[in-house]
Amino acid sequence: MRKPFIIICSLYIFFTSFVRPENLTNVSIRILTTKVITTFAFSPTSGDYLVYGDGNLLKDYDPTGIFQMNIEKDSILLKTFERTIGKFASLKFYSKEKAGEFKIKSVTPQSRVRTYDGDMEVGLTPDKAQFLIINKVSLENYIAGVVQSEAGKNISLEYYKLQAILCRTFLLSHLNRHEPEGFQLCDDVHCQAYLNKATEENIVKGVLETRGLVIVDNDLNLITSAFHSNCGGVTCNSQDVWSISTSYLKSVKDTFCIHSYNAVWQRTIPLEDWKAYLQLKHKYPVDDSSKFAGATSFSQSNGRTIYFMDRNLKIPLKIIRADFKLRSTYFSIEQIGDSIRFNGRGYGHGVGLCQEGAMRQAVLGYTYKHILNFYYKDVHLVDLSALSYFRQE
Repeated sequence: MRKPFIIICSLYIFFTSFVRPENLTNVSIRILTTKVITTFAFSPTSGDYLVYGDGNLLKDYDPTGIFQMNIEKDSILLKTFERTIGKFASLKFYSKEKAGEFKIKSVTPQSRVRTYDGDMEVGLTPDKAQFLIINKVSLENYIAGVVQSEAGKNISLEYYKLQAILCRTFLLSHLNRHEPEGFQLCDDVHCQAYLNKATEENIVKGVLETRGLVIVDNDLNLITSAFHSNCGGVTCNSQDVWSISTSYLKSVKDTFCIHSYNAVWQRTIPLEDWKAYLQLKHKYPVDDSSKFAGATSFSQSNGRTIYFMDRNLKIPLKIIRADFKLRSTYFSIEQIGDSIRFNGRGYGHGVGLCQEGAMRQAVLGYTYKHILNFYYKDVHLVDLSALSYFRQE
């Protein structure tokens, strides 16, 4: 009966040593990361926003109106439809209410409108060439937005609960990944996709019903909560993909995903392209027809392997996948006339949770705890909200 107490105490020490208490409730996320933005528009959709320019509260503007920001030399030019407000090094848009919500749209370059909860801070990158736009948002609202971006809509509540726990665990284990740049995480897959606030009722419900839950291993460390779209029938060991062995990211057979959308794929390339690739990058003797025959036949019918091997050739499959932009490393190779065909299974790196397999399990009635322990071995769920008790001592 002492083990949960020991786990909570150890996590309390970990988080209070490296993370300030307020970071457990609010996070700062750089948004529109993948775009080099030089002009964009901001408009409140819920609640009035206070606008600060270089730390000073600005006045004489419509708090519910549309603001446009342009880069002019080394400054941010702020204006509305009616007038130019001024030039600033930084801007902050703070909601007067907790339920503040705003829309943002990149004008140069053009992009669709996105909606976010919370506040927004705007600066320029060190080279002054583009905007640095940061969303200050509550942790759980951020998690809901990530779940919708990573998993999509119209999925079962039980799956959303599990995805929320995985995304929360990732967040807390990478909280200061971008701290030197002035924010904590980005909105791209480098961290976690965060493309909009959550609009799906079941997503918000799943996040709230698992509020504060994270996953730890037997050594009381937050796990690497890896997930991918489809494993093709079997997941990968972490060391086979990232050269890092863990106690919980072990290969498991997964029959739940094999009839899903991303379960199988094909890619055909000219035989001459395959020969040139092997010769130029891997020094394979393609001119010797007897030796080259082995390079046109490769199978993983007995399960996943790590390398494409023939004679003295040994190429990590993850390199071939990256070079040819394949969906996964789980493929076979066959020659068809003057072409090479990759017959593939799955989509993604294959480590950890298989999203389509987990979604199928949830539809069949499995609980999020059961699905969690299917894909991650010897892990534990811990409720971080219990830490507040120890802070009061």
